[in-house]
Amino acid sequence: MSLIRSLNSGVSGLRAFQTRMDVIGNNIANVETAGFKSSRVTFTEMMNQRLGRPGGGGESSPQNSNQVGLGVTVASIDRNFSQGAIQTTGVGTDLAIQGEGFFLVNSGGQDLLTRAGNFTFNKDGYLVDQSGRFVQGYNADNAGNILPGGMTNNIMVDFENALAPKQTDLVKIAGNLNANTSTTQVIQALNGLTTDGSHAALGTDINDLDQTNTPMEIGDVIEIDVTLNDGTQQTISFTYGTDGTTVGEMIAAFNADITPEEGGLSLVDGVFVLRSNSLGDSQLNINSMQVNGAGEITLPNFQITQNGNTNSKTISTTVFDNLGRAHSLILEFTQVNENEWEYTARFPDGQEITSGGTGTVSFDSKGNLVSDNSFALTFEPGNGANTTTFDISFGSNQDGTGFTQYAGSNSAKVISQDGYQQGQLVDLNIDADGRVMGIYDNGQSMTLAQLALAQVQNQNGLELVEGGVFMATSSAGEMFKDTVANMAGTNITAGALESSNVDLAKEFTDMIVSQRAYQSNARVISTSDDMLMEAVNLKR
Repeated sequence: MSLIRSLNSGVSGLRAFQTRMDVIGNNIANVETAGFKSSRVTFTEMMNQRLGRPGGGGESSPQNSNQVGLGVTVASIDRNFSQGAIQTTGVGTDLAIQGEGFFLVNSGGQDLLTRAGNFTFNKDGYLVDQSGRFVQGYNADNAGNILPGGMTNNIMVDFENALAPKQTDLVKIAGNLNANTSTTQVIQALNGLTTDGSHAALGTDINDLDQTNTPMEIGDVIEIDVTLNDGTQQTISFTYGTDGTTVGEMIAAFNADITPEEGGLSLVDGVFVLRSNSLGDSQLNINSMQVNGAGEITLPNFQITQNGNTNSKTISTTVFDNLGRAHSLILEFTQVNENEWEYTARFPDGQEITSGGTGTVSFDSKGNLVSDNSFALTFEPGNGANTTTFDISFGSNQDGTGFTQYAGSNSAKVISQDGYQQGQLVDLNIDADGRVMGIYDNGQSMTLAQLALAQVQNQNGLELVEGGVFMATSSAGEMFKDTVANMAGTNITAGALESSNVDLAKEFTDMIVSQRAYQSNARVISTSDDMLMEAVNLKR
């Protein structure tokens, strides 16, 4: 009887290791199968037969009974769901999951799970796997908004649908307006005033000047003939009042008679300098200086050393009406004061601006914008389009840009505008969050759909249906459907597939071990048979 037990144990071993070889063979056969997860076999001992209690000892006996095993059986065939290597394919609809989760596909109304992401779009625009099962996700609305968390749908892209045009709502301007864009008129004496060969100063007595040939007497008048900014002629008179009257007193008297808006006279290294206080075109000039009285002074002539010019910075962009028609917009910024610019908007094609076409922007002494940082512009695009209103903003905290006035280059420009014309779908791109992005020929992109991923509480409870697709059984627990964005550590790689996680070195090693174990069990059978033969031969 005991030899029959050993025969049965040997047979059970052959069966068990045959099953293990089946699993190893399947793993090796699928070494190049995308998304394949390898399996392993675990064994357990069959029931034991009690041969009786050991002799003596009672409760102090080290064991209660003598048992002999009846062989081995397969305890489980487990699947290894570890991450497989990512291999680039270059096919845009090939997708690989890095991290947890499964792609969700639907067949006949049943949701199934897979790690194989070799998908493609069928003739109707549905994203499907190689067996025609529909990939599940969340389709976007017409504005490109995704509402995940609800019912999943078959991901579908309408390749013939055009992207509707969008009216411009916001134009953003950033950069620098050069504080030196416009200039003031500067008039300078051709010769400087000196005293004892050195530059005269504001406190120098007029009669101490090297240019004073005959000393001034009280009541003598110095007449200065001036042309003002607007071309008006004015004569400013300075009376020598007391002995010791200085050059500075004469300059102060001049500045008192001329209005501050016109300009101011100063003395720089003994040279008279008259600077206009108005930026831009000016006729300001000192035509002559002469003495009326007993005194005689050789007073200098004057010349314009810097013309007053009003310059501007012109920037342009394209804006769109509600029908998607493009309109060229030109904005001209003209510096009218040291920290003040006027802007004028116009359309070269003649569209009428009904509001917001002109205005002023102001800066503080540090070059920072202090006036309103935006204004609204309204125009009539014509040709059946609605009246269009959009905002023009100066600088953007969101973009990390500013609108400044420094003494530097004129770098102000339009950095963005949010309108566009109608677009046709020309390409697709799938990002790391599984969003299907449509690329249009107008340069825009929009979210069309987002893939859903699924997880279960117990992956080993999944049942393989076919073709690398799993079905969630009751032992797998609840299925959770979500997007990549809500699954920490998980992302999707487009243009790649997850390779099989089969380790060939391990499989070949296990194959050798299984072969030896199979041979050993066969030897148990043959040896037990020989022993039975000897027992039968005892009768002879």
